Amino acid sequence: MAQLLYFWDEDEVLDHSELIMTDDGLPDPLPSNSTLIAPANGLFEPIHINSDRTAWFGISKEEWLAAHPAPKPEPTAEQMMLMQQASDITQLKQLAMAQASQIAAQSKGSAE
Repeated sequence: MAQLLYFWDEDEVLDHSELIMTDDGLPDPLPSNSTLIAPANGLFEPIHINSDRTAWFGISKEEWLAAHPAPKPEPTAEQMMLMQQASDITQLKQLAMAQASQIAAQSKGSAE
């Protein structure tokens, strides 16, 4: 029967697990930094072993999210190019309006 052996490091944090294929393959005694007790599903890292080595515990979801914020999306090269084109078009429209205003003012001045 296969069993998983769970190991912790010097800080009592879950380090790794090893698959033992048969009961005969289990070390006797188990290494001092290992247990057959599996961590419960849904624990957030870092996962620690308790002091009497009977259970694993993790941090809260809120603590984990605070330590691992979602990355801010970066615009793609295509999006950057489109934003630059939109900016250029806006500047060209403003320039065209200014020139039209100047032409109108000059036309009005020469008509007098």
